[in-house]
Amino acid sequence: MKITCSKEQLLQGLEMVQVAISTKSTLPILSNFLVETQKTKIILTSTDLEVGIRTSLPCQVLTEGSTTIPARRFVEIVRELPEDKVEITIDKENRASITCGKARFLINGLPKEDYPILPEFKEDLAFNLPKELVQRMLKKTSFAVSTDETRYVLNGVFLTINDKEVKMVATDGRRLAYINETAHPSASHKAIIPTKAVNELMHLLANSKEEAVKISIAENQIGFKFDETVLISRLVEGSFPNYEQVIPKSFGIQLKLRTKEFLQATKRVSLLATEKGGSVKYSLKQNVLKISTTMPGVGEAEEEMVVTYKDNPLEIAFNPGYVLDALKVIDSEEVYFELTAPLNPGVLRPSSNEKYIYVLMPMRVE
Repeated sequence: MKITCSKEQLLQGLEMVQVAISTKSTLPILSNFLVETQKTKIILTSTDLEVGIRTSLPCQVLTEGSTTIPARRFVEIVRELPEDKVEITIDKENRASITCGKARFLINGLPKEDYPILPEFKEDLAFNLPKELVQRMLKKTSFAVSTDETRYVLNGVFLTINDKEVKMVATDGRRLAYINETAHPSASHKAIIPTKAVNELMHLLANSKEEAVKISIAENQIGFKFDETVLISRLVEGSFPNYEQVIPKSFGIQLKLRTKEFLQATKRVSLLATEKGGSVKYSLKQNVLKISTTMPGVGEAEEEMVVTYKDNPLEIAFNPGYVLDALKVIDSEEVYFELTAPLNPGVLRPSSNEKYIYVLMPMRVE
């Protein structure tokens, strides 16, 4: 195998697939990229057996072939090469010679035959969704995914699709993020997309020039295709809990707050609630919302916001990080803060027509 290509394009392709390289696997081959040629392009593949990424880039193919090359070393070498054409030659012993300008490297690879086969993207089952819609929905839900491996079905974003709408939900048992968007994908599916696939997809889409994402769901896997890139992932097996039971159907108090002001006030007060288990208290009285915290041995902080409120006083406490996570992704200038009682869930939702709901469980007020 012998090819030449630009350093810039090669590095871009390598960095794209590098995110799926396993750092914990005991199989040495999974630390490698699979490198193949096809007419006028080079195809790069990586997988950790849970998530796989394949991308292609144009190059001059002088001799066709394939091999696997150690990923970390390959990326480091290409990154430091001069800005020039890169020539890669693979011999029969799977040794890769990388030449650029006056620099030359020789690294040992492993044969393609030892590399696991990445499932094909099933074009016949595919449907399209706008890239911007997918990005926005993932951004507003993925931060609420559980990291507790004992609650496996919560280790991903729950995707529901029908002919008229797309829904995404994520929860860790202490908070829940839900978004509903109108779309017409001509498909009907339910799938739990694992956290790693979600994170890698968001990273790839941020650099994509396409306006749409092609999605294919079959059996226990999901595929995403855009530009010259395909991401394939196993789905989380199991049934996602009935999240609709968690979303409050009514509220006793609804405050309309300026999103940025509410975020900044909570952020300032939370500076003294950084210890594990620290909470921020939200106290309501006549037209005033007081945000405060007290940390024994550390100090205390408080800030007041003017609100429209005339009912009985109320105190409720939340993990400030959970409040901030939601406020950071709400785009509307104003946000509704909905409460019922000190030990009942609170709700944040944008004042715009966007169907986004964020439910968070309170902490006990000391």
